[in-house]
Amino acid sequence: MDLGASLGYWVQPGDPEEMQAMRTGPTLAPGALTREEMVRQYAALSGRKMEKFSFYHCFGVFRLATIAQQIYYRYFHGQTVDKRFKSFGYHVNVLVRTAGRIAKGEL
Repeated sequence: MDLGASLGYWVQPGDPEEMQAMRTGPTLAPGALTREEMVRQYAALSGRKMEKFSFYHCFGVFRLATIAQQIYYRYFHGQTVDKRFKSFGYHVNVLVRTAGRIAKGEL
């Protein structure tokens, strides 16, 4: 679950443009591992089988959507005033769509 949650933040070449626009980490930097490489590395180091890992990736993205929704709710209701949160309503929709694509095997 922890690896799936971490990969919820992972944006890489080939991901939808709307996910590329939301990227906050250096996951597109030259030499950065892909999600698939991360999963293989984790499997090699932990000795665990990583079959059907897309379930955990989908979970990670949906988990991130719920976190963003909570933050946007507080912003929308004036409970926080940080202007960075203004676009989180849009981000939630992007994340939910992305989780759906992962669940369908499209990503």
